[in-house]
Amino acid sequence: MANSKDSTGSSFLGSGDRTLVSKLCEHIQTNLNNDQFGVDSLAQMAGMSRSSLHRKLNKALGISTSRFIREYRLKRALEMLRAEDITASEVAYRVGFSSATYFSTSFHKFYGITPGEVKSKMSNEVEKDDELPIPRTTSKFSTDSGNSIEKKNRVKKNLLLTALFITVVLMALFFQNTSSKESSENKVIENPITEKSIAVLPFKNWTGNPDLEYVSDGMTDAVISRLTKIGAIPKVIPFTSTLQYKETKKSIKEIAAELGVENLLQGNLQISGKKIKINLQLINGKTNNHLWSEEYKRDWKSDEIFEIQTEVVQTIAKNMKVAIAENELADIQKAPTKSKQAYSYFLQAEFQKHKSNKLTYANAIPLYEKAIAIDSNFVKAYVGLANIWSFGGLVWGIYNQRLAWKNAKGLLQKALEIDPNNEAVEEELYSGYFYYDWNFTAVEKYYQSKLDQFFIDKTPAIMADYPIKTGRYKEAILKLDQLILNDPTVGIYFLFKAEALMFLNKTDEAKDLATNVDSLYSDNWFYLRESTKLYYYLAEYGKSKRQLHKLLTNFQDYPPLLMWLNAVYAQMDGNSTDAAKYLAELQIEYSNGSSGSPAWFIALYNCRLKDYEQTFEWLQKSYENHEVEMTWLREEPLLAPIRTDPRYKNLYEKVGFSSIGLPIKRSSENQSIK
Repeated sequence: MANSKDSTGSSFLGSGDRTLVSKLCEHIQTNLNNDQFGVDSLAQMAGMSRSSLHRKLNKALGISTSRFIREYRLKRALEMLRAEDITASEVAYRVGFSSATYFSTSFHKFYGITPGEVKSKMSNEVEKDDELPIPRTTSKFSTDSGNSIEKKNRVKKNLLLTALFITVVLMALFFQNTSSKESSENKVIENPITEKSIAVLPFKNWTGNPDLEYVSDGMTDAVISRLTKIGAIPKVIPFTSTLQYKETKKSIKEIAAELGVENLLQGNLQISGKKIKINLQLINGKTNNHLWSEEYKRDWKSDEIFEIQTEVVQTIAKNMKVAIAENELADIQKAPTKSKQAYSYFLQAEFQKHKSNKLTYANAIPLYEKAIAIDSNFVKAYVGLANIWSFGGLVWGIYNQRLAWKNAKGLLQKALEIDPNNEAVEEELYSGYFYYDWNFTAVEKYYQSKLDQFFIDKTPAIMADYPIKTGRYKEAILKLDQLILNDPTVGIYFLFKAEALMFLNKTDEAKDLATNVDSLYSDNWFYLRESTKLYYYLAEYGKSKRQLHKLLTNFQDYPPLLMWLNAVYAQMDGNSTDAAKYLAELQIEYSNGSSGSPAWFIALYNCRLKDYEQTFEWLQKSYENHEVEMTWLREEPLLAPIRTDPRYKNLYEKVGFSSIGLPIKRSSENQSIK
């Protein structure tokens, strides 16, 4: 008799399949805390080969054997977290995960919440069941004990299913089939659609005045910012990622597929006299069906603008059938400022900042300062201005490094005084503690506190760059996979992952990952800069030179990093005259006290030539100037030959790596760069 399906799409298991699933679950339960118990062990206990077991499970449940084992462990973990007062690390050990970090990542990816959030979510279930998170995948069995009550209700309605198959279904319904494969950790993720997901496309400026583009962009960003506060919507694409679709000719289905979202919000903005009008429509990205549309008219006043934003977000949530918790609603309704003029200056500053170059940063700074002068409690204005100073003082080489960090730190500390619970401000502050202050002790403590959490780190400094520079490449990859899954349009995520793969000696995978996304970011200065450097370290010199050429011909900014690469390639090509010219440019930058770490790059140039005396002379100068690139001291491949030198050890300890117990890498590691 063929398998039948219920209204939810779940397949009934035949008696043979039920017996197999029950037996397999018993074997896993017996070996639950054995992290070495895997596919081979289960196949052996089941009395069949790996391939036979895989075929049977795939036919019965649509999943691989390794998924079957992992997700059974996750279900048991959920039960333990509900029933006991126990830490995530303890649960990870008891259900057979050798890494607490990997356990937390897997748990969050499957359930949509971290292990630490289980208690609060379960207590809410008693009062309001539909606030439970919905796992981000679907399968033949799309309901489990950790899913939303909306799905649970569908199962409850099917009394026949409950009566006949409850024992097996409680096991089988737990497993879910995603579009990603087992090897997805080290490959480009295929942007699976998350049901409760949305991208807000840039609102069209229909005011007839191009100078008001900042208003339409600002309104788009504000709606997105408020949507991210709703926990029941696990995926909201950031404004910086949707901005690329402002003038796109791509279809709704194409955009939704690229972003991995189910819903798209489109809109336009008009201003007439003192009135503002916004037309919006919500569209299903998979079917192109129109879900909802509405027109909003208000006076062009700050309080009414924020009322529109709040009303829009509430209506979107209603149409997406998600609940907004009381504390979330209070946060959504909070006005960033009471001043219309301050908000106008802020929107203009944000518009300039998003263009990300020296000229537009210079335009944005006085606008932020005007907004703050009008409203001294305007947190977002402080943060926006701090971002400019912080980014501009790093390897961009725009502002004097010490001045940049002094300004950024003061602004961020002021923002935290106003809003002590602002995680984005805290993350930005600790990024500065790492790059500028080299405060490894404080940053390590902060990093560890965030390992079991998921938050959007757009840079991403703490969750990717920091673990890579301290030798924890696998942890970086796990976090980057989360970020990519949440927003696959941020090119720098892929480059950081490729970098981590390179340090794991998976150079072919690193090359493939970078190559696969290159064409998507050919006009992105940040991506081009980082990929130019990465391809050099991967010995893909042709690709590196092409990216460097795009930077030099299409962008005005010319930081020390690019001077160094120019010098390196000139020397490799046997052009000593040009090499000397570019090296002189770096020395001038150093003499002028410029940021962008010129002394560091002069040291790298000399180390590549095996002039180690000059290398240490310039490394010492880089240390004395507190250059941010000194955070690469431990991992920099070009410095591998000098790691046993006492002078290197002295610098290593003074920068601060030893303060968190990190030993110096062996000289044999990462010497493939020529």
